[in-house]
Amino acid sequence: MNSDTSSSRPGSRQEQAEATRALLLRTAERLYAERGLAQVSNRQIVEAAGQANNSALTYHFGTRADVIRAIALAHAEPIGRRLRRRVEATRGSADPREHIACLVLPHTEHLAELGVPSWYARFAAQVATDPALDSGVRADPLLVPYVEESLAAVWALAPDLPPAEVALRTQAARLAIIHTCAQQERVAAGTGVPADWAFVGEALTDAVTGLLLAPRLR
Repeated sequence: MNSDTSSSRPGSRQEQAEATRALLLRTAERLYAERGLAQVSNRQIVEAAGQANNSALTYHFGTRADVIRAIALAHAEPIGRRLRRRVEATRGSADPREHIACLVLPHTEHLAELGVPSWYARFAAQVATDPALDSGVRADPLLVPYVEESLAAVWALAPDLPPAEVALRTQAARLAIIHTCAQQERVAAGTGVPADWAFVGEALTDAVTGLLLAPRLR
């Protein structure tokens, strides 16, 4: 009897720890999205999550940067699965829009699955404004190889441009995706009406295609 009881306790403690960790992560994502990274302290996250231990966030995750990376990773995994499938399906395509869709649609499809309210798009926009954090998130090994493959396919089919302009257009396209999604999510959160992510994804794909492939006028 005692043996059975004691053997069940570690599992219960582990389940409780995992539930606490998930709650802290969701709370941190929401507060970061709504208030901004610099405006949210670890203590505020712990209090909003209803935890009595002020060091709970540090205990479960470590530093503030570790918390932010954990949030990004939680979304990178499902986005990465979609990205990989699209990249594999479009290899060898001579249509640059198909490769650009690989950069857009995995994000909008993931956001559609999150429902209303969601916070990830606004969280990603906050991270994108912090160069130190942004570079770390972008380096996620789940996404980098497929993003690089898609971009290489696009630029192989695009007009010949100087490297500096290629880099600038790529950065502009990335920010357009991030901030457009954040704005759509913000409106949905304020109105309670889900964004039409299928429409957003197709419209963004068209817009980014135009941005990347536009001919030089001089």
